[in-house]
Amino acid sequence: MTRNIDIAGLVVDSKTLLPIEGAGIFGADEKLLGKTDVRGYFKISLSFMADGEMRFKLKIIKKGYNNIMQSEHWGSLPGNTKALMYFGLDKGSGSNSFSKLVNKAIGDLDYHNTLEHFDEVKIARTFDNKLSAAKAGNQDVLVKVDDKFYMVDETGWIAISSDKDSILINKKQLVIADQLNGTIKRKDIKWMTPLNAKNTKFAVYTK
Repeated sequence: MTRNIDIAGLVVDSKTLLPIEGAGIFGADEKLLGKTDVRGYFKISLSFMADGEMRFKLKIIKKGYNNIMQSEHWGSLPGNTKALMYFGLDKGSGSNSFSKLVNKAIGDLDYHNTLEHFDEVKIARTFDNKLSAAKAGNQDVLVKVDDKFYMVDETGWIAISSDKDSILINKKQLVIADQLNGTIKRKDIKWMTPLNAKNTKFAVYTK
């Protein structure tokens, strides 16, 4: 007896979010599992032993784009399962490539449902693109996107309520958020986190 994972999804251009036709979805053994149609849609099925952990890799290939390799570890799940996966391929350096997994309350794996869930991905990607634009050509820690403020490091971001929020730097220096850009550089941040302190909402560490 085997367990199956049924996966449907879309492969799109990471910049335009338009569908990519003819992208190949390959397994770890380089076996072709499926190809996208003119809508960028694909559906594949993976089989596993009756018990044990479910590990797999997918490689998305399309001529003219950078490949994506996605590694998944789903543990020892009972029975069969299904998921939606979205891949954005980049023609440039590959830094704008993305992948997104949806495996909760997804309903059918048909194209209509797959496209419906993609709306969430598009919203996230639009924000990511705006955030990248705000970070381009500077080392700012505080940036503004759509009239909201964010603290950013090289890999992530935290939404803050105002540019007047208090920020604690290295457990020593307390600054107002709008002073961050003149105090530290984004590249020097090791990590940052929200705080539960009464007068300080966030902390940044450069050491």
